Amino acid sequence: MSIELLEIKNHMPSYNPNSSLEDCIKWLPTLDGIYSIASTMASLKTSHPLVPWFELVWYSHNIPRMSFILWLAIRGRLSTLDRVHLYNPHVGTLCVLCSSSPETHAYLFFECVYSKVIWSHSKDICGRPWNGHSWPRFIAWVAQCWRGKYPSIVVKKLCLTVAVYYIWRERHSRIFGSSHKPSIVVTRSIIDTIHSSISIG
Repeated sequence: MSIELLEIKNHMPSYNPNSSLEDCIKWLPTLDGIYSIASTMASLKTSHPLVPWFELVWYSHNIPRMSFILWLAIRGRLSTLDRVHLYNPHVGTLCVLCSSSPETHAYLFFECVYSKVIWSHSKDICGRPWNGHSWPRFIAWVAQCWRGKYPSIVVKKLCLTVAVYYIWRERHSRIFGSSHKPSIVVTRSIIDTIHSSISIG
């Protein structure tokens, strides 16, 4: 036995190889010791408890690209100007849609005058008045109440998802393009998208 192997053996006192047995390879993450890509992925993933608003974002009839924006918005991870300002102080923080107050997630989606008009037109679809509720409290409330796969619940979830997406897209267009759509035009796009998603599904 080489010096290197002896050193390894000295650090592994409980290891006593049986020279009469043939060497074999075992994949430890599985019970049978057989390797698979699925077991590799499972071993790399960490499990976390579901967040309360999981079903608010991921549900039947959801539109993935729009649900992704809602997911980021709920987690406060969109590049709103208050966040951009943290690493680039030269960037202004006033809301792009109304230029009245600093742009935060809560303000952009729920307190901005432009967004409020959109929500007021959407409340008939969602079945609840939107004004007067903060963004975090509203998300907590709908996450608790909009559960299940009933058609009326799916429509409400779609309304929230699509509205957040179009508000964010309009805000994005004003920064990086020349588009300035009136709120009624954006509202029409929201309603058309909801109807289209339901009819396709």
